[in-house]
Amino acid sequence: MTSAMIVSLQPEAVETGAEVLLKGGNAVDAAIACAFVQTVVDPLMCGIAGFGCLHVYLPERGVHEIIDFHGRVPASATPDMWENRILGETDDGFGFVLKDAVNDLGYQSITTPGTLKAFWEAHQRYGTKSWAELIAPAIRLAADGFTVTPGVHGYWVGVDTPGRVSVQDRLAFSDYGRQIYCDRDGRPLAIGATVKNPDLAETYRRIANGGATVFYDGDISQDIAADMQANNALLDASDLADYQTDTSSPLVGSYRGLVVSTNRPPGGGVMLLEMLNILECFDLKAMGHNSAEYIKTVAEAMKIATAHKDQYVGDPR
Repeated sequence: MTSAMIVSLQPEAVETGAEVLLKGGNAVDAAIACAFVQTVVDPLMCGIAGFGCLHVYLPERGVHEIIDFHGRVPASATPDMWENRILGETDDGFGFVLKDAVNDLGYQSITTPGTLKAFWEAHQRYGTKSWAELIAPAIRLAADGFTVTPGVHGYWVGVDTPGRVSVQDRLAFSDYGRQIYCDRDGRPLAIGATVKNPDLAETYRRIANGGATVFYDGDISQDIAADMQANNALLDASDLADYQTDTSSPLVGSYRGLVVSTNRPPGGGVMLLEMLNILECFDLKAMGHNSAEYIKTVAEAMKIATAHKDQYVGDPR
C-alpha cells in the first residue's frame, strides 16, 4: 500500500493499525487490529461486547457496505417491564432516566453485543492476515499493561451527562472493575498509571484460537450466560447464539458537491446528512472556525437534526 491513513482515539491503536498496513495487510486487517487494541487501552469507549456500525469500502473489489451490529434487546425483555420506573428523558434526548438507573448500569442494562461478530464477519469476508495475528497486539497490551493517557483519564473523570450514570461509577461498579481501573480509594487511576488486565488477555487468547464462535456459541458464551443468570440479567445464552448482524448498502447524501456515505437507522447517518445539508447553506469559512457565529450555526443545525431523530424509523430506502 503506497499511501494510507489510520485514525483512532489512542496512539497505541493507531500504531498497531499502521504496522499491519506496513506488513502488507489491507484496510480491513488494519481496522480490526486497531479496534482490538482500542478495546484494551480505552475500555469505556470501545469493547468487543459493544455495538455500532462497520463501514467497508474496498473499491478494488467493488465492495461498499455497512455491517450493522447494534445491540439487540434480550428475548426475555417485555415492553412494559419498566413502565413504572420512567422518570423522564436524558438531557441529550438519546435515552430515558429510570429509577435506580436499571437501564444504564448493571446486569439488566446489558443488550446482546454485536461488535466481535462484526469484526469476525469482516475478517472472514475481506481480511488477508490471520485472525490470531490481528489480535496478538491487543493480547500483549492487556497482559503487559498500558499507560493511562490524559485523554482516557479525562473521560473517566470528566463532566457527567445529566440523567446518565457517571463514568467513575461505571468503572467502580464491579469488584473486578475497581481492581483493574481504580486506586485503593475507589477513584479512577491517575494519568501515567499502568493498567494490566490479565483476564481480558486470556479471553482474547481464547477468541484468537477459536474465532467469534467461542463468544457467541461456545465456552465463553457459557461463562457469560452463567454470570448473567447468577445476577438476574435479561441476557442469556440463546440471545448470544441467535445474534445476527445486518449488512446493507450505505445511505448516500451530498455536501457541497461531495458524496457522503454513512450508515442507515438505527445508526445516526440520517442526522449527519441532515446537519450537513443545513450547513452547506451557510458560509462557514467566512465565519471563522470556532467563532461564536460558527459554533452557534453548527449547534443549531445539530439541534434541528437531533429533534427529528424520532422520525427516522425503518429503512429509508
